[in-house]
Amino acid sequence: MQHGLGTTWLQEILWQLYNNGEKSRAKIFDRVPMLERGTSPDRVDVRSLPSPRLLHSHVTYDVIPKGKSDETWCKYVYVARNPKDVAVSFYEFMKDHGSAAGYNGPWEFFARLFVEGKVSYGPWNDHALGWWKHKDDPNVLFLKFEDLKMDLPSGVRAIAEFLDKPLTEDVINKIAEQCSFKGMMKNASNYWLQGTAEGPKLLRKGEIGDWKNYFTPELNKKFENEVMNKLRGTGLEFDFGN
Repeated sequence: MQHGLGTTWLQEILWQLYNNGEKSRAKIFDRVPMLERGTSPDRVDVRSLPSPRLLHSHVTYDVIPKGKSDETWCKYVYVARNPKDVAVSFYEFMKDHGSAAGYNGPWEFFARLFVEGKVSYGPWNDHALGWWKHKDDPNVLFLKFEDLKMDLPSGVRAIAEFLDKPLTEDVINKIAEQCSFKGMMKNASNYWLQGTAEGPKLLRKGEIGDWKNYFTPELNKKFENEVMNKLRGTGLEFDFGN
């Protein structure tokens, strides 16, 4: 998943799912390490984690490691989000994290970079469609941010079934309540940027349609022409909060 898709949200859902609805005060980065930083000396060594391991990543389908045996085989849960909200969330992430994120320019310039695919992990279309093409693979669960927002218990249930993790309805509803935006904000310090005691957070609004507060008519037209048109004929559609 790229930045701005609900990565932190999904990590918390998965962690609670594997722990039968129990919460933790440990930071999410320590509980669900980032694959791309797995061997850095100042990070959790993912090789030392007990199986089944929970890892998160932002890489594309063609780059992510593929297991070739029963011992290395893994499952992927991918969350896609409408690209207009992704662009806004991505920009706010970059702005809030300052020099650590490598961007401190205005929204208008970032939006242009996003449309042109000149952002981390490449063009949004390539990223989302790369995983969408594998949505029917037995080890891929393709979810949409907007569907989870509208009915989180059903989303938790689908993830549990995909991972062959039986849960009671009480536990499913408990996880859905604890992993609502309101529920997660009760433990906001769990979602600060890794390596900081406090500071920029990985949770923002978690809304559908926040893009309307940022997009001009001209930018919206540019998005429709250069981003949305590439989805035609793919079957991949989104709720934009209209």
